[in-house]
Amino acid sequence: MLFKNAFEQQPSLRFVYEKLQFNSALGRQHLLHLPFCTDEASLSTEFSHLEEFLAIWKDEGNRVVFSHLCQQIHQLNNIAPTLLSLENGAVLDDIQLFEIKKTAILTDVIAQDVRKLGISWLPYTPMGEIVDILDPEQTHIPHFYVYSAYDEELACLREKMKATDDAQEMESFRFQAQQAEDRVRLQLSEKLRPHHNALSQNLHSTAYLDMLVAKAKLALEWKACKPQIGDGHDLKMLINPEIAESLEQKGRKFQPVSIAFGRETILITGANMAGKSVLLQSLSLAQHLFQFGFYLPAESATLPVVDEVITSIGDRQSALSGLSSFAVEVLTIDRIIKTAREGKRVLALVDELARTTNPDEGRRMVNGFIRLSRKLGLTAVVTTHYSGLDVDCKRLRVKGLQIPEGVSSLSVGHISDYMDYSLKETRNDDVPKEAFTIARLLHVDEDFLAECDPVE
Repeated sequence: MLFKNAFEQQPSLRFVYEKLQFNSALGRQHLLHLPFCTDEASLSTEFSHLEEFLAIWKDEGNRVVFSHLCQQIHQLNNIAPTLLSLENGAVLDDIQLFEIKKTAILTDVIAQDVRKLGISWLPYTPMGEIVDILDPEQTHIPHFYVYSAYDEELACLREKMKATDDAQEMESFRFQAQQAEDRVRLQLSEKLRPHHNALSQNLHSTAYLDMLVAKAKLALEWKACKPQIGDGHDLKMLINPEIAESLEQKGRKFQPVSIAFGRETILITGANMAGKSVLLQSLSLAQHLFQFGFYLPAESATLPVVDEVITSIGDRQSALSGLSSFAVEVLTIDRIIKTAREGKRVLALVDELARTTNPDEGRRMVNGFIRLSRKLGLTAVVTTHYSGLDVDCKRLRVKGLQIPEGVSSLSVGHISDYMDYSLKETRNDDVPKEAFTIARLLHVDEDFLAECDPVE
């Protein structure tokens, strides 16, 4: 799975993508085509690079070099189509030759800045030979022209064009000069062809560098932490940046959540509005960011590497597929089980399983999924507001509504102000029964409440 393909499964990744500050289209394209990393060694290397890069970035003595570096990256274009033409044996036109010359000059300057910053693991090939081929007059100016210095016959023909006033002679000389120019372009293309790989590598290194710059800026903005690779999840004060920003615009604050679990299935209970769905969305986002090489918006974070994150959260998937919510739920559960049976490392995040069916069948489905998950050794987080579940697994409960003494009335917009979204371990499956409490605080019709709950 590539980063660009993960937007559908984890929509908050698009929010993250739009927050990133790239210097060029190269960095954007590099991230969009970045694979979901399932190799621990590669991921460890990626975090080491970002850690070193952040240390260099924070050093005030490097500010001038960094500013210059970003300016050079900003001037670079993605010349992949031109390099493909070169690789396939095409004769390049003047625009394509200009693109190569400009890229060669700029990546040489970028390589110098990279060396000044002490970044030794980013490979750059010197472009001096390419610049010499395309710049016979040694101007080192990033433009291209078929210079007379390339070909004696071309130089002679251009002199003759300057010297004649005869229109017929002028046209004859111009035609011959065009043929000579085409010959020069062919020769230049042949000379450049062996340098295709070096040009491609320098562009790739610069694209990766630009992506690192964007990741580093975002990590600083979020005050994010370097995640550690471990056998289980241990997230301290995890924030969902998209939801936090939305709340901030409304003058409210996001409550960070801490959670720890191993390679096991855990059950999280809590009443509606208790933040269970947000918790799963935040876990999904954290796992995706982790395996795409980002620092995480948390105080500290340890996560395992998984092969796949499979989620069943909300009704978005059913709306996209045209199926009922329940059909999508059970098909997702089936995919989780089949993927686990293939021996893949799966993180399954299941929100309110079977919430759209009757409570009896719903409880049986939650019980069955958790029991089978435990047999398969699946790492799964399952939320529910059902009570009466007969399963042996780790249980956490959202603390939920915490009404201070003396508060007898609430407005709709302030219910969340009294919600405590932190988790605590529990040995039973009781869920907070807060529906009637909230309804009364909102002053819902008393006759209706009496009919719903006649025994006070």
